[in-house]
Amino acid sequence: MVHRVWRAALAFGLLLALTACNLLSSGLPGGGQTAISGPPVVRLASPLPNATYLENVAVNIQAQVTNAGDDIDRVEIVVDGAIIATLPKPNASGAAAFTISQAWPAAGIGPHSLSVTAFRADGSSSSPATVNISVVSQAATPSPAPATATMNPPGGIGNEPGGQNVAPTNAPAPTNPPAPTDVPPPTNTPTPSKPTATFIQGVNVRSGPGLVFNPPIGSFAANQTADILAKSPDGTWFKVRYYNAEGWVFGQLLTVSGDVVNLPVDAGPPTPVPTATPIPITPTPVTTVNLVAGSIRLNPASPRCGETYQVTVDVANTGSTVAPSGSISLQDIAVRDGSVQQTIPAGFPEIQPGQTVSSGNIPITSSTYFAEQHKLVAIIDPNNVIPETNEGDNRSEITFTLEKGNC
Repeated sequence: MVHRVWRAALAFGLLLALTACNLLSSGLPGGGQTAISGPPVVRLASPLPNATYLENVAVNIQAQVTNAGDDIDRVEIVVDGAIIATLPKPNASGAAAFTISQAWPAAGIGPHSLSVTAFRADGSSSSPATVNISVVSQAATPSPAPATATMNPPGGIGNEPGGQNVAPTNAPAPTNPPAPTDVPPPTNTPTPSKPTATFIQGVNVRSGPGLVFNPPIGSFAANQTADILAKSPDGTWFKVRYYNAEGWVFGQLLTVSGDVVNLPVDAGPPTPVPTATPIPITPTPVTTVNLVAGSIRLNPASPRCGETYQVTVDVANTGSTVAPSGSISLQDIAVRDGSVQQTIPAGFPEIQPGQTVSSGNIPITSSTYFAEQHKLVAIIDPNNVIPETNEGDNRSEITFTLEKGNC
């Protein structure tokens, strides 16, 4: 059971990292992030399906929200159809993925249904992520229960290296159930012949010397003591007596009484290898927009030097999806040497598939090289902002002779 739990937790930790990587895309021009659309997605990491908890022991509800973004308004945690917590604005950084954690004291013997739902500011929401657990009486289990309810993900949320001490809401710091009233509290009174550990705060007990041995198999409360049986090769973790079994604790969360120099060195069990869960990747929609630069018209047809004339450019969309509005660059070029005399910006509206639109009148005044040939070149979407199936047909041109006027 313990091995299944830490494998699931390790898989979730890797899931978090892979999700954060896959939500970014350089598919948009300029290398920006792909816009987040659609409802958020919630996955529960803890508790595990059909887990069993002692009554009044803290159940740590942990969930990951992906396809998130900065418009997540709240996350609601529901137990048996009743909201037990609402987390407002839980994604202040606007990340594509984030996690939430909420403790619930296992209240009421019998089955319970827990669910987590994320809501956007526009009222849309994820599908509820739901898990069923069972709560049993304290008297039914006199031995310490596994610490599923206080699972901390790799990286240390609390009581671990790299983390902060986070006490569960409305629950005592240790996750071990109280001993029966006719048995002294589980202080793990050490034998005089062994060095002992006194815990300076609540600390998780793990099946091996490291955070990768997840979830914890239990915990000690502050000021409890235990026999020290061995140390890790680097001396940072201690194997201790945990009730009638053994477990590992982080050395910086305890004080040692006695001599640990001659303690046996124990490498612990083999390091677990996480199994990655494949993350489905939504394919980027394929654009079928194709903008084509059409005919250029002049009014009057024979422009005069120094006098303003109007230019109209046709733009067609020969693709099968709607083309957004965009820009046009209109260049006045002297044919004699190919020099650009001026560049005039213009634009075009949204274009439906198979439709041709006009840019409207673009005013221009040519004041150089009169009585000579000029060439007007229209470039559609000059900065390639709009993805197209063909970028090679976005240019058209017309040549005319600039008549002598007011130059």
